[in-house]
Formats: sequence, structure tokens, C-alpha cells
Amino acid sequence: MEASTETWTRHTFAAMGTAVTVQLPDGVDVATLSGQVESLFTRVERSCTRFRQDSDLMRSNKDPAAVHQVAPECASIVAAAYDAYAMTGGLFDPRILQDLVAAGYDRTFDDLPAETRTASANPSCQPDTTTWTPRVDTRHATIELGPDPIDLGGIGKGWCVDAAAALLATEVPSFLVNAGGDLAAWGDGPDGDGWTAAVEDPNDPTLSLAVLQMWASSCATSSTGRRRWVQDGELRHHLIDPRTGRPAAGGLQSVTVIADSTVTAEVWSKSLLIGGDDVIADVCRVQDLAAYWVRTDGQTGHSPALKRHLMWERDAHVA
Repeated sequence: MEASTETWTRHTFAAMGTAVTVQLPDGVDVATLSGQVESLFTRVERSCTRFRQDSDLMRSNKDPAAVHQVAPECASIVAAAYDAYAMTGGLFDPRILQDLVAAGYDRTFDDLPAETRTASANPSCQPDTTTWTPRVDTRHATIELGPDPIDLGGIGKGWCVDAAAALLATEVPSFLVNAGGDLAAWGDGPDGDGWTAAVEDPNDPTLSLAVLQMWASSCATSSTGRRRWVQDGELRHHLIDPRTGRPAAGGLQSVTVIADSTVTAEVWSKSLLIGGDDVIADVCRVQDLAAYWVRTDGQTGHSPALKRHLMWERDAHVA
């Protein structure tokens, strides 16, 4: 296939604690379309952040057993979170907010000191073993979370990427939306043969372990190396295992998933990392997931469904 002669424009803005990039072919109204995507991220962040006490999410978290009127986007994301909870058998569970705070992640990561100490007001939390049964009415934009507060950080970002992709797909045949590695790719891309995504080495972000090819699909990576800090002399990270209430320690450093939607990729990358090295291959086989993972010893692995996306790999020690 001949390389595309199209030129492309990137628009980058800050949202949800990361850089968001929209890549569009010249010849479309880049300014208007990028502005619409940026407005979408701004609205969702304002409604669903846990770092503003006046957000819809935090208003609801203050009295989670009550019914709350929220923005339509917030209701849709809570509904998506419940679907993800059911799909993963509880490995994805947004009721880890108190565990995140207890682990020291009680403010935006930019404001989080490199080392924290446990405050007496934030004792370690016990994992919630009850079934999560929120009530969500997306038609009327109301939510009732149940007895526990929730966090919508990762799935909210994935939902935004999907919503941005749906918006752009009605206007342009090819585009990329990338929110800190959670991305949706559509069309032939700049070179006319789809899009590529690099799998970052969790031990050295300047290096790539593999390059994946994508066509009309989404990709997300969960990594223990992205957001970590030291609390009481112990290294912590933001991926909480809901079964223990503590940062996941299942023998995996990072998991990358390619799926039909960014929410699905985000949810499974996080759930597989939490599930751990002992089960990841079996879960990928049962769920037919395209996943690439890095173990804590540096070795890599991937599922059979990932093979058709694998263009290049740095090392040959794949298990």
C-alpha cells in the first residue's frame, strides 16, 4: 500500500492529570473538532473528579446511599463502571476510593509528595466483600452509589476517549485520540496502513518493548510504574486490588490491552494486572483478549489474540 500523502495536525491539552492529543487530517475543521473534544474532557473532569469536593461524584460520595442528580456524563460513567464490575467478576471495583486515600493518594498526583506518612485519620481500610449494587438512571441522570464512595478515575478517562471518538467519527474518516496512553484509533492513519502504538518499558519509559498495529480499535495500558510514591517507607502505586484493599502485587508490572472500546481496554488492562501473573493467560484465553504484559522480573508475555497486532518486539524471551 502506498504511503498517504495527507498532512496531519495535532492538538494537545491537559485534562484528567495527563496530556490529551487529538490528531486529525488537514482539510477538516481541526480547531472546531479539537475544541469540541477538549470541552468534552473538561465537562467530564468537572463532574467526575474526586479532587474537587463540589463535583457531582464527590457530592454523591458524601452521601452515597442517597439518590443524586448528576450530569448525564457522570451517570453514564457510573453505569459503565457497574458493567465493568460485573464483566470482570469484581476485579474492577470502583469502591477503592478509601483504600487509595489510606495508601496516601489523597490529592492530585502532581501535588502528591514523593514520600508520605500515614495519618491517624486515614487508617488502612478493609476490603469490601459485599456485592456492589448501585442504582443508575441514565435517562434522568440520577445515581445511588450504595453505602461506599467510589473513584471513577481510569474508567472516566476511557469513557471520554470513546465519546470523543464517537464525535469525531461522524465528521472525519481517520483520527487518533490519545489520553495518556488510553487511545482510540480510526481509519487508515498517516501512512495509510492503520495506526501503531508502542508498549513502554515500565523500567525505562524512554524504551519500547514492542510496537502494536491497530485498525479501528482502542488500546490502554495499566502500569505499577506510572503513579507511585513511598508511604511509611513502603513503595505504593495507584492500582488497588479490591480483594485486599492494598496496591496490587500479583507479579505484573504492566498490561496493555487492545479492544473494541477504550473503556473495555482500560478495564481489562487494570483487571488483568490486579488478577496477576498466575491467571492472566487463562483469563485472556477465556475472554479472547488481545493483551501484552510485563512481569516483575522483566519477562514479557502476550495472548494469542494479540499476535495479529504485534509488528515488532525488542526481545525474544516471550513466554
